[in-house]
Amino acid sequence: MSIHKQLPIVVIVGRVNVGKSTLFNRLASDAHTIAYDTPGVTRDMVFDKTQWQNCAFILADTGGISITKTKDPIEQEIRTKALDALQNADIVLFMIDGAIGLTPEDHDIAKLLRRMGKKIFLVVNKTDYAITKEHIDEGLSLGFPLYGISATHGRGIEELMNAVIKEIEHIEPGSVEDHAYRVAIIGKPNVGKSSLMNMLLKKERSIVADMPGTTREAVSDFVTFYQEDIKLTDTPGIRRKRGVTHPLEQLMVKSALRAIDAAHIVILVVDGSEGVLSDQEIKLAFYAFEEKHKAVIILFNKQDLVTDEHKALLEQQSLLYDHLLDKVAKLSISCKTGKNIGKIMPLIHEVWERMQFQISETELTMFFNEQLTRRPLYKNKQALTFYRAKQIRVAPITIQLTVGHPPYWEKTQLGFLDNQLRSKYTLIGVPIVFVLRKAFGK
Repeated sequence: MSIHKQLPIVVIVGRVNVGKSTLFNRLASDAHTIAYDTPGVTRDMVFDKTQWQNCAFILADTGGISITKTKDPIEQEIRTKALDALQNADIVLFMIDGAIGLTPEDHDIAKLLRRMGKKIFLVVNKTDYAITKEHIDEGLSLGFPLYGISATHGRGIEELMNAVIKEIEHIEPGSVEDHAYRVAIIGKPNVGKSSLMNMLLKKERSIVADMPGTTREAVSDFVTFYQEDIKLTDTPGIRRKRGVTHPLEQLMVKSALRAIDAAHIVILVVDGSEGVLSDQEIKLAFYAFEEKHKAVIILFNKQDLVTDEHKALLEQQSLLYDHLLDKVAKLSISCKTGKNIGKIMPLIHEVWERMQFQISETELTMFFNEQLTRRPLYKNKQALTFYRAKQIRVAPITIQLTVGHPPYWEKTQLGFLDNQLRSKYTLIGVPIVFVLRKAFGK
């Protein structure tokens, strides 16, 4: 069951660089596409469940449509995915550039849309340009209901969306179900993230090519496992900060980091044939697990290229970073041969179940008391006082500690409690967050 079949779908289309992503970002409630003044920035279809005046729908942004066939494999993929989006659309927002007016390519797109029989709204963008009035008159010749807007400044958006909502009200509604949880796939460029995304979805969702930087923005879709809709997000490759110089690359990194923030579970895909995790990958895992408190799964891809020497190097590195790597979930895979791909969704489900771990206040307090009696903790030669512990939330597991002097409970002391809890319960892959509270009157 997919969320796409439950809500009306509104697709934004048009040729390259007419402002589609700017309009999408203004309307979307969650996902954001990269809006940058360079043709062809949006490659994959990006969508978000959003609403206008309490009317929910799926909003999709597409790469610029080129009716003329091309030999460029990336452009072919962009065109194919945009056309696929149109096949599933209930309503199409056909955007043209009001500062330029109708082009031969716009006329070709209009012919295609007429043949598809969809409900079309012609959106003339950039109405803040003085010449736009003449181009609006041109647009009327296409025969579609026309709305002039400025996606950048928000002018005309309300009139357009009120018309869209009125049309949506005639579409028979399906049952609205939210996704169960969100999973972000991250990693360096060209480690196999998009291939993995496509294999998990069992369809060609992300564009895959043998070159780094193919995915330029976070791309999401839904997969159903154990009768739960899971939102999967493929992200642009994250390079070392000093290697990111172009403004577009900077936006790509921000897109990936936003996906981490929005996720419950982060999958870090690494190239297992490199033998070791790079400093950047260690930092990414630490950032997601320790700073953002996301569950983390590391997938060592390209196992078809891994040698015994690579395995030995990784074992040595694991000893250096055991404080992190022993806590996250790990799996060796090969997107090329399919090795262990079938184990990934069950592992994601297991980690999500662990994030729901709950323990009573009585049991938790008793357990920590036992550990601290066996091994008292000190700060500046002063014994730390502990009174009780209470779990206050899940996903992430968050435990409130009532103690005598909170400032004395630093990373080392909290790490001891974290390790003791993990030694008793199976919590691989999930973070534990401690919140300190001073005992009243102590």
